[in-house]
Amino acid sequence: MSDSNVSEPEERLITSSHDLDDYDIISTNLMSVAVPHRTNEGFRKMIWAAMVTYSLGNNSVDHVMKRYKFLWARRQNKSFQSDARVIALRETCDAVREIADQLEKVKSTSLGKICAKSALCRLEASFKAAYGLVRRHYVFETEAVIRMILEQLAWAYVVPTIPEDKISKLKPNDCITRFKTFFADCGKLNGMLSNGAHIDPSIVDDYATFHAQGIPPVRRSREDSFDRGDSILVLAIVYLRLSQASFDLMSDELYTSKIDRLMHLLSEYRRRQDQHSEAQAGDSNDE
Repeated sequence: MSDSNVSEPEERLITSSHDLDDYDIISTNLMSVAVPHRTNEGFRKMIWAAMVTYSLGNNSVDHVMKRYKFLWARRQNKSFQSDARVIALRETCDAVREIADQLEKVKSTSLGKICAKSALCRLEASFKAAYGLVRRHYVFETEAVIRMILEQLAWAYVVPTIPEDKISKLKPNDCITRFKTFFADCGKLNGMLSNGAHIDPSIVDDYATFHAQGIPPVRRSREDSFDRGDSILVLAIVYLRLSQASFDLMSDELYTSKIDRLMHLLSEYRRRQDQHSEAQAGDSNDE
């Protein structure tokens, strides 16, 4: 057999994750399976073939892969996450995790710095939680977590600047005003998030109107949840700025590179969100 007829062995990426937000969904007409998003096309093809084999009542995955490979050719691109907004949020959370990992290595001696570092480190989980809520299309729940992120950022900004005997009494929501000197839009964002995190009195009339019209209350909304995703990217940029200003984590060159990347992700996210909103508006006008 000539060398030209010998296929190269496929490079196989072995990965696992306990985090459901790190998964993409592969679907057939009958079932769906989640796979880690870092897996390659070859792995996804095998999973798809196993699903088809099971659905057809067959036992041989190899047979399905050979006989129905033309079907996989139509689906292979769909097995990867294609929504640019999800991809931007995913990369943003990865960037936050990298910063949190660097913060854990910082040696601090003052109580204020220790508290600020600890608050910033634990926010990695909060960013990931907010991202997960967006992917599940939750609206009010997303706002509540994003508001907590904002308040914790404000607290981490203020806590190193006050006497140690007052730290235990410092409330995050009392830090918002001072945080405006670092993050100018802090008050505006806090006001918007507060209306969502709590039941604003104006929503009572909406509830009564919807009830009278037989309209069920909103439990989930894909587009509204992605609107809130914008704030995750904004606060990730603030997170990087505050971490660098407080602990000098990286060189100026690396910091600028990371800021530029997050700003690009925010710009791309907003562009895609505008496209989705325009498309949705067009669909409504057609009806």
